Amino acid sequence: MFDEKLKEGFLLKPSCPEDHGVWKDFQPKFDHTFNLYNYEKFFKEMLLKTSVRYIKELVTIVEYRHIFGCVFDDDGPIGLEREMQIFKDV
Repeated sequence: MFDEKLKEGFLLKPSCPEDHGVWKDFQPKFDHTFNLYNYEKFFKEMLLKTSVRYIKELVTIVEYRHIFGCVFDDDGPIGLEREMQIFKDV
C-alpha cells in the first residue's frame, strides 16, 4: 500500500496539467547534456564507463536504447558505420 502511494506521488500523468511544468527547470540541463553525451569523444567514454560499471555489478543483460544519427564530431554527424564501430570497439 505504501509503495503504491509513493509511486502514485512520483509518476507524471499527462492528464494532470500541473505535472507538465515539472520538467521546465530540467530542460536546459537536458539540452546541454544531450549535446555533451553525443559528442563522439564523450559518447565513447560514457559508453565504456557505463559498460564497465555494468560488468562490475554483474549485470548479465544490457539493452542500450540509442538513437542512431545523434553522435557527432566537430564536422557534424559521424555516420551510422562509424557509430556502430564505436559500439563494437567498446
